[in-house]
Amino acid sequence: MAGGRKGRRSTTGEVANRPVWQREITVTELQAGYLAVLTAADDLGCWRWLLDLRRRNELATAELTTWVNTVFFPQLARRYAAPVRIAFLISPLRAVQEQSDSSAASISANSHPSQDYFTALFTDEAAAYQWLAC
Repeated sequence: MAGGRKGRRSTTGEVANRPVWQREITVTELQAGYLAVLTAADDLGCWRWLLDLRRRNELATAELTTWVNTVFFPQLARRYAAPVRIAFLISPLRAVQEQSDSSAASISANSHPSQDYFTALFTDEAAAYQWLAC
């Protein structure tokens, strides 16, 4: 998986992605990472995803937010047997700082059940897994 540990299915059925980048990455690299998660999820037939963003300084730019909303999320519609659930895991400090429209909070607030996906933002991994299991 581009820039991250290969997506893998956990024992509870989620695809987990934990990036291994040791530097800030470009929007292009992050987009490639999202598409790699999609490919891994397709390979595993899994619609529950944990995206661990705790090591990223800038979680989302306006450019990435636009791409996610207009290119990435629309690809999720009717792709799997159930609506996609994406848990974004961020650090507690980052959660306090996430207030802008170009933030992970903005992206995670864009759940669209009618388009077959739900998103949520978490600072606690156990809570994220509990939400994914719903």
